[in-house]
Amino acid sequence: MQQGDIPLINMPAGPGTQDESDDGLVLDYMPMPNDMSTYDIPVLPEAEQLENCPESLALLDRLQQTLDNYQSDSEAQCLSLSKLSSQGIELINQILGEGEVSLICKTDKGGIAEIRAQETVLAGVWRIKYLSAEAEQLDETLEIADVPSLARHPNYLAADELAVEAAQWPEGILNAPPVLIELQHKSNAYQYGDEPHVINLSLLPFSPGDHQLLDQYLGQGALVFLSRGYGNCRISSTGIKHTWRVQYFNSTDQLILDTLEVVDIPAVACAAPEDLADSAERLKEIREVLI
Repeated sequence: MQQGDIPLINMPAGPGTQDESDDGLVLDYMPMPNDMSTYDIPVLPEAEQLENCPESLALLDRLQQTLDNYQSDSEAQCLSLSKLSSQGIELINQILGEGEVSLICKTDKGGIAEIRAQETVLAGVWRIKYLSAEAEQLDETLEIADVPSLARHPNYLAADELAVEAAQWPEGILNAPPVLIELQHKSNAYQYGDEPHVINLSLLPFSPGDHQLLDQYLGQGALVFLSRGYGNCRISSTGIKHTWRVQYFNSTDQLILDTLEVVDIPAVACAAPEDLADSAERLKEIREVLI
């Protein structure tokens, strides 16, 4: 038989072209990721708009100086937005935009009910808004830091210690007790600067009762971070000191990794030193275009 004698058969493929199975099952795939947050160059205002808001340019000058001088071990630096006009605020919003990380803090101190922090397109530069119980904005600032200072403030962090070693566990509980005992030892012994201790709950067989018991002992803290990238990462403080719940979701909002971290603040919520250095360069390029 010659090569040219081999018959070519057109075999149909795709949905609806194959016979159904005897048990009625249909081959199905997990949906593919379709959304991803990326850095977008902000749309800069026109020269005429800037001429009417010299205070906005002056604020950007101070922000540039602060970023240039910021060191990884520096305290958070704060710039007030109270002297800006509404038009000036709009320009700052337009120039700085929104980044990937946001933070909500529930509180009842000083007449403040909620504090919201939104990272700008410049990593390590945060917009902080202070809201009353009626959702009225009380103050607004810019903060330069790896993470907003309120995330490290003792007013918003739990100070309770976990005590579970003598607890009586309900029947049917599988893995929550050893996890809680491990957390008790690690969280009570943790000192600032220690390496984080991570417990991967996704690798453990956890029943609904285990999750309920874990939530009962850990409680809910005041802080919740959301980091948006290829999917989402939710970082929640618990009611136990130094203990955070870090959950990763894919772009279809399915939980793919569930962890507990004993640490000062999980690294995924913080801007790295090189990110802050890059932000200083980005701002310099933006200001060169504006001026």
